[in-house]
Amino acid sequence: MNTEEHDDLWQLLGKAKAPVSSPFFSRNVLRGIREGMQEDVGFSAWFRSYWHVVTATACSLILVGFLVMPAAEKQESATILLAEKVSQSSDYQVIINFDELLASEESSIWLEN
Repeated sequence: MNTEEHDDLWQLLGKAKAPVSSPFFSRNVLRGIREGMQEDVGFSAWFRSYWHVVTATACSLILVGFLVMPAAEKQESATILLAEKVSQSSDYQVIINFDELLASEESSIWLEN
């Protein structure tokens, strides 16, 4: 390599600050290695790893619960309205005594041959 052609580059490189490592670099590296070797086992480690998934699932279940509740109330109120309509009908007394009416027809003497 011909240094005479790149004198400007070598002058800039000579003025550049030499990289200096932190005096605590080796301590920090060893601490990171030790922390990596000490793995937690169990529910707490799993929860720390997947807390965002657990939270999202819980929020989704709560949201679905709130969306389903009004639909169940609407079905219940429709059933109540139908029951009220039937009970106010003039045929309600016939409906109440329908079992007795069928039983009396089955045991009637006049219908037997």
